[in-house]
Formats: sequence, C-alpha cells, structure tokens
Amino acid sequence: MPFGITFPGVKQGRLDVLDGLRGIAVLLVLWYHVWEISWLPAPWPQIEFLPETGFIGVHLFFFLSGFVITWPFVRALIDRTEPPSWRHFYWRRAIKILPSYWLSIIIAYAIGYAQTQGHAPLADIVAHLFFVHTWWPETAGAINGVLWTLAIEVEFYLCFPLIWWGFRRQPWLVAGVMVLIALAWRHYATACCYNGWYVQVYENLPGYLDIFACGMLTAWAYARTRNATESPRRLLAHTLLAIAGVFGLILIMQSLFGFRLADQWAYVWQIDKRPLMGIVFACIAFGSLGAFSWWRAIFANRLLMWFGFISYNLYLYHQMIARELLTWKIPPFYGDPHFDPTWKVEYTLIAIGITIAQAALFTYLVERPLLHVRFGKSEKAASGDTT
Repeated sequence: MPFGITFPGVKQGRLDVLDGLRGIAVLLVLWYHVWEISWLPAPWPQIEFLPETGFIGVHLFFFLSGFVITWPFVRALIDRTEPPSWRHFYWRRAIKILPSYWLSIIIAYAIGYAQTQGHAPLADIVAHLFFVHTWWPETAGAINGVLWTLAIEVEFYLCFPLIWWGFRRQPWLVAGVMVLIALAWRHYATACCYNGWYVQVYENLPGYLDIFACGMLTAWAYARTRNATESPRRLLAHTLLAIAGVFGLILIMQSLFGFRLADQWAYVWQIDKRPLMGIVFACIAFGSLGAFSWWRAIFANRLLMWFGFISYNLYLYHQMIARELLTWKIPPFYGDPHFDPTWKVEYTLIAIGITIAQAALFTYLVERPLLHVRFGKSEKAASGDTT
C-alpha cells in the first residue's frame, strides 16, 4: 500500500492507475478554476503553466471515459467471454450520473447561484435535463458552467453502441474517422463563429471525438497485450513510454501556456493539436499500466485514487463554491482583493478545503450508496468497470 495511506471506499485493482489519473485530472481543473478567481501564482514560476492550463484536465476526463467504457467490451471480445449487457451499461451510468447531477442543479437554484448564470430558467432546466444545453449558446453556460462536460459525456454514451459496432470490427478505421470528424468540427467552428458564439459551438461532442477515440484505442491495445509475460525488457519499455508521455504532456502544457496572450488562445491552439493530447494521454496510461511497480505507485497511490473516487462531486461543485465564496466575501476583503497576497492564499486554501470536504460528503452519502441499487435482477458487474 503506497505511503501507508488508506481511505474508506477506495479499492485497488488492475486499473488503479486510471483512478490516479482521474484524481490528477480533477485536481488540475480545481486548481485552474480557483486560480481564475484568486490569481494566486504557483509556488514556483517554473510550474506556473500548471494552474493556467489546468483546464486540460477535462480532456483527460474524456480520454479516461473513452478507455473505461470500452474496456469491458474489448476485454470480453478478446477473451471470448460474455460482454456486459447494454442494460447494465446504461444503468450503471445513469445511477452514477443522474442523481448527483440533479441534486447539483437543485442546490444551484436553492442558493441563488443558477439565477446569476442564466436568464431563462425554464429553458435552462429543460435543456440540462435532456443534456442538450451545449446545443444553444444561451443555455451552454447556464445554471453551473462546468455542466457542459456532462452533456458531452452523456451524448457520447448514447452514441457508444453504434461506435462500438464499428470499432469492434475496424478499431483503427473508426478511430481515424472520429479524429477527422473532430478536426473538421473545430475548423468549422473557427470558420463560422470566431467573432460570435465561437466557444459555445467549438465545445461540443464532435470536437472531442478524437480524445475519446484515443481512450478507446488505448483500452483495445491494453486488452490485447495485458497477458504478455512481464519480462524486465517489457516493464522497462512500458515505463519509458509512460515517462515520455509525462514529458510530452508538460511540453504540451508549456506550449499552450506560451500561447496565452493570443486571442481565443486556448481554442485556437487546440484546433489541430488536440489529437496530440490524446496521444500523450495514451502513452501515459498504456505505459503506466504495464510499467514497473514503483512507477505505477506514482499514480496508483491511495491519495490520488481517493481524489479520483470523489472526483465527480468535486467537479460538480468546485466552481460554484469558489464563486460563491467570492460573492460572500469569504475571507473578507476590501476593494480589489487581487492586490492582497494574504487574501489570495487564504481564499485558495478555503475554497479548496471546502470543495474537498463537500465532495467527500456527497460521494459517501449520496453517490456511492446509490451505486449499490440494482436494475431488475442482479447482474454480474463488468470486470474493470471503474465508473
């Protein structure tokens, strides 16, 4: 057990590296959104790119989703065993996503936060209930700005049976088509809407299909190679691939950070480079899954896995909490707090601390108990389902 740290509800398994990566993803997003408000610089100038480009944690979430939902199906295909039923597939995702999602919307309205994020409550609520709020600029950022990613996730889940039908036969071809669609969508959004609703058009499911495709291909590659003999040479190759992936990710984030003064910098930079993110994520995940134990322990340690465990509720509420603290002047400030270094530190610590406490509470009291609810007759859970 790495570092001797234990947390209730966290279990280790073959894919525990992915749970650690999910923890890293949510911490990056949390740091980014708190930094947006506090302007607190990173402890060292050399890593300032981390908080300012931390939004790519969302891309890592999408990559992991592509891997995780493909894994039990591709594993069953290669092992010639029974795959999970689609009923089980959708029930698991519905029981995990919907109750916490609905509760977050109710709380956003109850505390008055949602009323400041939109102008047509009925349209906002209906669009969010059907996960189509990213389709219209007026509803895309309503209620709670972070919920746009849930629309993309759910839409991908709904499309997945059709994607899997082709992927199981021609994985590289289908993944290639997904990459081309994503590139075409981002170029289309830039051409049609750059001076208008650019971000709202850009940030839709077609623009992220390449990231999902990389996750799916990584699951397919790992399923095909996981039973090979763990020779020292093989372990070394996986470890070196993972290390190269980490350095690649650092270079990507630094490149993105260096582009930050350009107009619409985060989106323009990604038009053609987003597939590189998916490749780097694939190197890190595939390499780490088969690497030396000391390398796997870097990601599959109990603390990061615990953050992965509470990541959904941490993600749902972190921006809401951070913005409400500023509205309520917690901690107190006068004038512009961005000129007060003490306030920056205090605010950051309070925002992160409250967010983590809330996420843990809601995960253990709401999300996890509901995951034990079965739909109809009890079904054997799909092996490797880490959702």
